[in-house]
Parts: sequence; C-alpha cells; structure tokens
Amino acid sequence: MAGSGGGAAGRRKGRRGEPEPTPLGSLSQAGSEHAPGTEECESCGSARLTRLHLALADGTDVTFVSCHECEHRAWFPLDGDGTSLSRDEVVRRSSKG
Repeated sequence: MAGSGGGAAGRRKGRRGEPEPTPLGSLSQAGSEHAPGTEECESCGSARLTRLHLALADGTDVTFVSCHECEHRAWFPLDGDGTSLSRDEVVRRSSKG
C-alpha cells in the first residue's frame, strides 16, 4: 500500500497537540550533576564507575557510585565535601519515621 502513510511516522503526523516523547537517558550520559568525590573509586582508584543521582527519603540528594573494577559501592551527598556516607547513615536517612 504505497503512499498510505502507514508506519510510525505516518501515525505520528496525525497526532496534533501531543507532546513529543521525552528521550530516555543513560546511566553513563555526561552532563549530570554528581557529588564531589565521585570522579574515581575511593577504594581502588578506578574511573570506571556507574553514577546515579538519587534522593534519600529525608530529602538528601546523593550520587550513588558503583565501581566496575572492585564492585565497591558508596553514596556521596551532592552538597558534601567528597566524603561518602556510611551504609548505616544511608539506611537512617532512608527510613521513614
């Protein structure tokens, strides 16, 4: 059926007023704001890290870091000095009540 306007592009043209879908991000996408101290692993020094921006239950914005080399994990407050939070501190800040 040539010229019928089928397919995703053909359907999309008929949707007026609908917002374009938001592009999906990437865990490795540059440009995200990360906390001080997250440039390299605090355990082994590797720069091969996964970094995620998270908000704990108490409202603390942190960057969670997981090392690809040694699997060390840590949480760094965005407004911190580059010192990671202890696991107990993350649990305390994440509990409700």
